[in-house]
Amino acid sequence: MSINVKYYKSLDAFVRDCKDENNRYLLLVAQECKFYMSLLKNSKIEAYGAIFPEIIFEAVSYKDGLLAYKLDDDEKIIMQNDISKISFDKEQFKQTKSVITFVDGLSHHIDEFLDSFFELLEPQTQVLGGGAGMTPFNRKEVIFSPEGIYKDAALLLCKKQEINIGVEHGWTILKDQLVTTLVNETSILQIDYNNALDYYKKVIEEDLNIQINDINDYLNSYPIGLVKFDNEILVKEIFDVSNDSLNISNSISQNSVIAILKGNKDKLINAAKQATLEAVGKCENKQSAVLVFECVSRKNFLKESFDDEMQIIKTTSDNRLMLGVLTLGEIVNKGDVNLNLFNKTCLVGAIC
Repeated sequence: MSINVKYYKSLDAFVRDCKDENNRYLLLVAQECKFYMSLLKNSKIEAYGAIFPEIIFEAVSYKDGLLAYKLDDDEKIIMQNDISKISFDKEQFKQTKSVITFVDGLSHHIDEFLDSFFELLEPQTQVLGGGAGMTPFNRKEVIFSPEGIYKDAALLLCKKQEINIGVEHGWTILKDQLVTTLVNETSILQIDYNNALDYYKKVIEEDLNIQINDINDYLNSYPIGLVKFDNEILVKEIFDVSNDSLNISNSISQNSVIAILKGNKDKLINAAKQATLEAVGKCENKQSAVLVFECVSRKNFLKESFDDEMQIIKTTSDNRLMLGVLTLGEIVNKGDVNLNLFNKTCLVGAIC
């Protein structure tokens, strides 16, 4: 299938250029783009979308501008203005093979929403997407439809085409078999009955053989890994520390098994390559385009090597059309078991 997508330097440029009759679009907007909801409302454009730290087009990331994806007639958009109150049902997902999903990445209701949403899908439906939002992590309205722009919202693009996925993170285990013996929603207060912050800091100091003055300088390089029942590790970003606790991206249960992870640039880049190989391999390399959902904190960690990662995804996908976003968490279902929100992960979708 053909993909009709274009990069615009501004919302004004997009509105001026959009003169056709079929004017239904999905817009992926970079956070530095001057975005006026009133401009869209006063136009004849039926626009849905979300705001992200950066957008990706043809292996280049942009902090400004937007991507305009022209929606086909058979592509359905479902808007949920408040993800704490699900208002859709199973009938809306009949004949859907894949769902591109965007949620407010800083909402406290993501886990419950993903669980409820996943129960409504037909077996074998593939879900991929990410958390919208801006950095630094301030709560703002980031999901929009022709009716308005919202916090705590979700946007679903339902497609009848398959999207095959590959997802990898590349982080390695530094210290494992740890237990969160005391938590408070998104805060880890104790690890193995020790003060969580002190324990975390001690592990990193032993790894680096130095004394750390400001632990904030190391949070991006040493994330937490939540160990699932099948020993799969869900990487969780530590947003900040406060009152001797580690504050992570979403809620965590008491007595969860965790690991402290460590980053290596080459391993993260190779993980992105493996994710791309997995996705395009399922398409037998006949993909029309690849979608990339990359955690914004991976770019912060990779720094100048981020461009190398993007180029590897581009070449590994046989230089097909490449578009995506830097996210506040990556959404994917691996099989029919559940739907997860990852952090610090590279998620690649190949449209067959």
